[in-house]
Amino acid sequence: MRYVELIQREAEAVFGNKNKADTWLNQPNADLGDSTPLELAHNEAGYDQVKAELERLSHGFAC
Repeated sequence: MRYVELIQREAEAVFGNKNKADTWLNQPNADLGDSTPLELAHNEAGYDQVKAELERLSHGFAC
């Protein structure tokens, strides 16, 4: 499975629905160098960054 598809599924699990996940995935994120999570998720290194951010969010840490 491609990294983008994986991160989309993980975001949906964290946010509870596709619309909220899509909004987060497509907005620039200061903690990700002002890139959108989807921009970064196209390779393993970016995927790992975005996944770590989703893990922080799932544990209640705001970004």
